[in-house]
Amino acid sequence: MKFLLLLLTTLVYFNLFILVKDVVFVSIYPYLLGFTALFIIFLLMLQFFQNEIIIKIIYVIMTLFFILFMFTFFQIWKNTRVSNSYQVKRSKYMDQLTEIDKNKRMTDVTLEQSQQGIGKLIEENTGMPISFYNEALLIYDSATMFDEMVEEISKAKSHIHIEFFILRNDNIGQKFKDLLIKKAKEGVEVRVIYDGLGSWSLKRHFRKELIEAGVEIKAYDSIFKSVIKGKLNHRNHRKIVIVDGKVGFTGGINIGDEYLGRDNTIGNWKDILVKIKGEAVKGMQRVFLGDWYYVSGDKLLDNKYFPEWEGENILPVQIVSGGYDTYWNEISQAYFSIITSAKKRLYIATPYLVLSDSMINALQTAALKGVDVKIIIPKNPDLFLVGWANSSFFNKLLNSKVKIYLYEDGFIHSKIFVADDKVVSVGSANLNTRSQYLDCEMNAILFDQSQSELMIRELYKNIGDSDEVMLEDYSKRPLIQRFKEKIGMLMIPLI
Repeated sequence: MKFLLLLLTTLVYFNLFILVKDVVFVSIYPYLLGFTALFIIFLLMLQFFQNEIIIKIIYVIMTLFFILFMFTFFQIWKNTRVSNSYQVKRSKYMDQLTEIDKNKRMTDVTLEQSQQGIGKLIEENTGMPISFYNEALLIYDSATMFDEMVEEISKAKSHIHIEFFILRNDNIGQKFKDLLIKKAKEGVEVRVIYDGLGSWSLKRHFRKELIEAGVEIKAYDSIFKSVIKGKLNHRNHRKIVIVDGKVGFTGGINIGDEYLGRDNTIGNWKDILVKIKGEAVKGMQRVFLGDWYYVSGDKLLDNKYFPEWEGENILPVQIVSGGYDTYWNEISQAYFSIITSAKKRLYIATPYLVLSDSMINALQTAALKGVDVKIIIPKNPDLFLVGWANSSFFNKLLNSKVKIYLYEDGFIHSKIFVADDKVVSVGSANLNTRSQYLDCEMNAILFDQSQSELMIRELYKNIGDSDEVMLEDYSKRPLIQRFKEKIGMLMIPLI
């Protein structure tokens, strides 16, 4: 019997490692770890318990856990199929939104070939082309970020759409709630999406106050729903604020006091937010309305959500979104394309440096062909396992002349790519497994030299507050650090 159990487990593991898609494997990985731990415990119990009743109970429990595991595996596999019934309906809805926004203003602006290539890739993957009539403001100070959002929300006349991974009931959360209640009472449509796991501590009375004022607030998969649907490891990590379809914000911050640097255990919080006015907000609106359809079942097709922008300022901007349930790994491909497009320099800031083989190869190739590749990550990450996982990639990167900097003045939470003073990417997507395979993300890509130069100046300030990792020092790291990196590698599919 024990032999049959081992054989069955071996077959299951073989199929998971060899036959299933990457997105399915990394999705099932935490369940796999738990099942493996329980399986080992049960096998040990069988060695020490001889009572027939206890042995039968153990076999029953093992069978139930195996059935639960296979049920979850099936649900995850079904979720990642782009031809499932929900995806078919959602795809039709997104086509309807595209039809509403089909009128494009013509421009004679010509982008460079590398920029065109990135834009073409994203348009093929997402259906969202580069928009040209935009204004953008990159915001680096956390307090200013919230001030800007509050100011624009206060001006809302038609609708406010908000989507965050984390929504806290703290000081900043209370201020946001009070402002949304005020706007709802003024007759403004207010819709809020929060992630059911990321905002697990959000109290019922917080939501109740909003609902009673007329705010529509929905959780993106509660914890219970996530378990039943096999989506516990799939989260909505997007950060979106849209006001009247004309002003949009995206970046790395959520709604919580720690994002203002008020958490003494974290210290100085470094993040980035981009405020966009113009045609690109229509792309952000499409992403939000797609998510709203998922959480509510409502199709919002009114033209008022896609108002015409009359500004004349030229700033090419493109929105890229991706998730576990889309055909392509849109975020991963966008990042890969930006990396491979760089000819002179490529600067990256990310709290998580957890790389796929393709990302490693892209970064190595860029650095070895002479591109100045700099990566800034926090010296003290939010979780110690993240630090172990991050450092497990240092050897491959440092040996290929990639420069790595550990930010020491607090915690860097920015998600930034800058390539050749021509391309800037800002948004919610980290450079890690979760953002590439598991979570719903959204970035704004700015094809502009002046915006790139502003971002590079800010990144150099961060580098000034960082400690560069030298290959010679890293190669002498103690045995315990090497062991930690091995442990960190086991956690890569979770980070």
